[in-house]
Amino acid sequence: MRDKSNAKGRMNSQYSVMIVSSSEQFNTVVKKLLPGGRFSSIEIKKSASSARRELLTRSFDLIIINAPLTDGLGVDFVMDIYEKKNTRILFAVPIEVFKEISSRLVDYGVITIRKPVKEIDLELSARLLCAVQDAIKKANREVAKLEDKLQEQRLVSRAKLILIQRGMSETEAHEYIIREAMDRGLTKKAVAEEVIDE
Repeated sequence: MRDKSNAKGRMNSQYSVMIVSSSEQFNTVVKKLLPGGRFSSIEIKKSASSARRELLTRSFDLIIINAPLTDGLGVDFVMDIYEKKNTRILFAVPIEVFKEISSRLVDYGVITIRKPVKEIDLELSARLLCAVQDAIKKANREVAKLEDKLQEQRLVSRAKLILIQRGMSETEAHEYIIREAMDRGLTKKAVAEEVIDE
């Protein structure tokens, strides 16, 4: 059974988008298809070089590229983004090169769609990439929590070792850290840091 609360949470996420396209018609269609409430900002750049400059100072959740660009087809630009940024990429390419480019980029998680672009393909692909971005952000948060927990365990172990060297048993050292944390309203990590800094 599907968890509706998680689906709603994803629907409320805000995404930043960069459209890289020299076609005003394409830009208009994309902006119309991206629901306003889900996208906090939509930047439009006409070339890979101007997009690269923007990416030096900002990150985007989703980058939609309409090939060819004024400064090339855009495959090198896509690979550059993939290697340097944590963003999802939607790449619209001419039908003549679609098969070659999509088979080259699919292993990098790039969704390639052929032109002329069908609005439904564009919309569903953008939604899929947003869902993938959500999953990656959630995984990153979980990893950060686990790293914090591991760091806390390292500090507590180090503090227990110091307390043992001062004459406590392992059980006494463990109980001391827990008791101090509870009595003083601190985390075990904070108590362990105090022991280590003494």
